[in-house]
Amino acid sequence: MANDIVSNGRLQENTVVQRTRNDRSKRAPDIPAIESRTWLLHRHYTRHEYSACKLLIEQELTKSNGHEYANYLKGLILRKEGKIQDSLDCFQTAYNVNSTNVDNVKQIAKSLLIMGSHKREAYVNVNQLQEGKKHFKRSTELTKSDVPNIDLARLYLLDDMIPEARNAYTAALNGNPQSIDAATELGLLYLRIGDMQRAFQQFGAALAHSPTCVKAILPMAYVMQNHREYDVALSKYKVAAQAIPESSILWNNIGMCLYAKQKYVAAISSLKRAHYLSPMSCVPSCNLGIVFLTTGQPASAAIYLCAAVSAEPKNPMPYMLLGLALKRLDDLEGAERSLTKAHALAPQDPLILINYAVILDARGKQANATEILTALNDIMAVVEVDAQISQMAKKLSKRLQREKTESNTGQEMLTEEYEKRHVSADEV
Repeated sequence: MANDIVSNGRLQENTVVQRTRNDRSKRAPDIPAIESRTWLLHRHYTRHEYSACKLLIEQELTKSNGHEYANYLKGLILRKEGKIQDSLDCFQTAYNVNSTNVDNVKQIAKSLLIMGSHKREAYVNVNQLQEGKKHFKRSTELTKSDVPNIDLARLYLLDDMIPEARNAYTAALNGNPQSIDAATELGLLYLRIGDMQRAFQQFGAALAHSPTCVKAILPMAYVMQNHREYDVALSKYKVAAQAIPESSILWNNIGMCLYAKQKYVAAISSLKRAHYLSPMSCVPSCNLGIVFLTTGQPASAAIYLCAAVSAEPKNPMPYMLLGLALKRLDDLEGAERSLTKAHALAPQDPLILINYAVILDARGKQANATEILTALNDIMAVVEVDAQISQMAKKLSKRLQREKTESNTGQEMLTEEYEKRHVSADEV
């Protein structure tokens, strides 16, 4: 009765026995032992139990050297221990087992980079940009990650290939719409070409995913600052200051916002902090010079403008500002030298030309000043310049013309007097 069962009130014998015999002939296939403890390897590794993980890895590799994951983890552990070459061998073995796994290729490249073997993998580091572009394009085909497209866009920017870089950033965003790096760098690209609206949109998209992303906050606040929304820009800079309080760029921008709001003491304080954080940077020194000139402190301005000149000797703006500071200090000769240098570096800058003409006029070199004004008028005929520059140019031009007329009239009078005296009967 042990094997009998009841079915509709009737006993059926040997049914279970027959099924058991049939089941014995249909055994489930054995799971390969090579995969049986992969989960345990992963657990030990993620718990940083590297000793136990290495023991288990060796057991798995003893059974079969073609265990991809075991070789991969062994390579990671060996690299943490500083055994870069041994880790590279493990990653190479994992790649031989499965050449379609992109992670194996990435780890090989990382190991080679650490070892300094740039020629084998890192074409960008050895300035082989074309090879780098080719491999980044290949990477975009192998993975949906946004990283290859971002790196490819950066290479395009090195060659000033703006449309190609924009397409690469757009492809990165299409693959990963939440990519903060792609959105921020695309915004910076639009900022570079002067498309403020699209730049603002990209920075806004980045901040929508990460409201405290400093890489997006700073340029977004800069756009607002350029549109004279100083209070809004300062509120953004305040958020950024919590993350990067030691940023010279941040404090420089804060200082110039305060300067625009005519809060000169606070502006000088912020700009001095920016200068302290980056003493070899030209921008904070130059801006300090501007603020000190505005507040009637030409000596202090000259000190910081000399520092700006030393930081960027090829930048014409510090030379021009230094010339203005020296003029206010009654050092006209030094002012002329500074403006001459600025003019040599930027011979078509309207701001430099008008200030150079003023200095030359002050030095009594009216002919040279007239020549500079003529060049400025030629530029203003084809390029729109600031109204203050054009007004000053007209005013100075009229004065020089009047002085020239008076000088010519005076010369004619002297000549007539000489002729009269020459023919006088009283003269010997």
